[in-house]
Amino acid sequence: MKKILVLIALVLILSTSVIAGTLAMYTTKIDNLAEGSAIAKEFILLKGGTDTFTKNVKIAPGETVNWQFSVKNYNGTVVSETAMDLNCSINVTATDGKSAIAPLVVTVKNSAGTTVGTVTTSGQIQFADEFALNASGQEKTYTVSVNWPGNGTNDASYAGANYGTDVKVSVTGTQK
Repeated sequence: MKKILVLIALVLILSTSVIAGTLAMYTTKIDNLAEGSAIAKEFILLKGGTDTFTKNVKIAPGETVNWQFSVKNYNGTVVSETAMDLNCSINVTATDGKSAIAPLVVTVKNSAGTTVGTVTTSGQIQFADEFALNASGQEKTYTVSVNWPGNGTNDASYAGANYGTDVKVSVTGTQK
């Protein structure tokens, strides 16, 4: 009986060793195999260095007033990291409490001197431009001309403090 118990114990030890060796599960862990992160690109659209608009400038028939404005896609050394579509809007309206100077012609030109829009009396001039993706900062300058042609037809009807026209510029930048 003693032999049988020793034999059973030996068989149990042997079978346990075989099962443990053949059915063992091996695991390993690799920390930080790959790692990444995402940060937002710079998207910069600012008023540029050019703004010659002035309020309450007096104008008479035969005269023209030229103003300039500019927008840029950089701030110091930080440049917008995306290409950008520009949507420009120039609103020409009667000054609050006054009537518009009807003979006025407002024209907008880009830096190449190309006319991008014109309106007479009042209305809105809308045009598109863009900032291409570029490692260096860019600036776009536009000229707004307010002209009173002065052809003599009813010019005197618009003289005085009861008439005034406002010109307001807004620009929206959208990532391409």
